[in-house]
Amino acid sequence: MPRDELTQTKTHLRLAQQHAHRTDAERAEMEAQLHSAKAEAARANARAARTHAEAVTTQAALAEVRRLCDMTIADSIRVQAVQQARDTLAAIDAVTEGKPLPGDAAWHSVWLHGDWRWLTKNMTTAEREHAADAVARYSAHLNADDPDLEAEVTDLRWWRD
Repeated sequence: MPRDELTQTKTHLRLAQQHAHRTDAERAEMEAQLHSAKAEAARANARAARTHAEAVTTQAALAEVRRLCDMTIADSIRVQAVQQARDTLAAIDAVTEGKPLPGDAAWHSVWLHGDWRWLTKNMTTAEREHAADAVARYSAHLNADDPDLEAEVTDLRWWRD
């Protein structure tokens, strides 16, 4: 092989190797960016899941406090206890601004489109009351937006009849 061709071939080989190294480095950088993006997405999903779990826990605690206050108002003969329960409910309503709780729309849909008696007959009374409260809250929310809707849901607490 003539010397010029050999020098030219070596030059082309060196350029090809440099290009391959540059390409490998760029590919490695892109893979690192992809891994970083996946990690950031996983962190965002974890934050969203934590926030949702905290919201559900908070809403469950509020629902339980509301249930206890309603029970106190209905059954207590102590005037101060009834007043404190009413004050607590007023504070909860002020904080939640009367908005329905997460899950209320789902319970309302079950009541509206399902066989409510059949669905609730195997529940405990506390579970039935919780579901009925959710339906009533969501119905009140809908009635606030559209006054033409029925004011009172019928046959909601069938177990009380």
